[in-house]
Amino acid sequence: MKRTADVLERTFYLTRIRSMEIRAYMVQIAAMVGIGFFFSLLQGATFKPFYLPMSYFSYVVLIMLTAMCFESFFFTMLEIRSQDSDSARYFTAKKASKNALKIMVIALIVIALFANPAAESTWEGVMEESHTIEMVNSTASFEFSSLDRFGITESTVEINPTTYTGNYTVYVFDKERYHSGISYTLKRYSIEAEAPNSVSIYPPDSGTYNEYVVVIKGNGSGEFSYTIHRGIISGYTLYTALFLSAIALSEAWWFVYLQKIIKKYGTELVSESAESEL
Repeated sequence: MKRTADVLERTFYLTRIRSMEIRAYMVQIAAMVGIGFFFSLLQGATFKPFYLPMSYFSYVVLIMLTAMCFESFFFTMLEIRSQDSDSARYFTAKKASKNALKIMVIALIVIALFANPAAESTWEGVMEESHTIEMVNSTASFEFSSLDRFGITESTVEINPTTYTGNYTVYVFDKERYHSGISYTLKRYSIEAEAPNSVSIYPPDSGTYNEYVVVIKGNGSGEFSYTIHRGIISGYTLYTALFLSAIALSEAWWFVYLQKIIKKYGTELVSESAESEL
């Protein structure tokens, strides 16, 4: 009877530990989403135009994930200590070890693909956009935004005359104020140039989302090409790499620590098996 009571008590205790772990994760996920959206609102999130900055949101997610890793260590150790047999402790540690290895590998892969200077330059090249526009009645125009819709990359624009020759002027307007026949005194700024020289446009409001209309005026006809260069915002790659490295290192430490537990209870299982055979 005492053995049965001990088993029931341990089973109840394990159920409570797993229930507590699930509730803790659910609370943290809810807090993570809420705090993340709060920071997005502080960064100027809007529905029209749609703009949902995700840089601070992703920092909150990574911080919470780091905290959840350490909570996982705590709950796993509670579960191992509450098991009623060496085999159960062995398999619990084995499962946790595999999960730690998976998380560590995923974090390292993400760092390799996205969160390092070499990958950053590669992604910037992939995200470039090139277009050609033709001057009609000595005017050509196009639109661009200072940041992407999720606030991860910022834009600069390079304009090159291809078949156009002569002088030309590039005007930059706020899209919300621009309309056909607008007075050029409402421009943000203008740049004068002469073919074949190119013009580079840097958004006047760095770090905030704005939509612009670019108007090219000249004294003739021809084509222009423009390229939108998108670069990852300053510091984003560094902070993402730091958080992911913290997760990878903590999981690596946890993996090594679990190997000692696996070895301990694995050895005891072999000893018990040998004794039972005798």
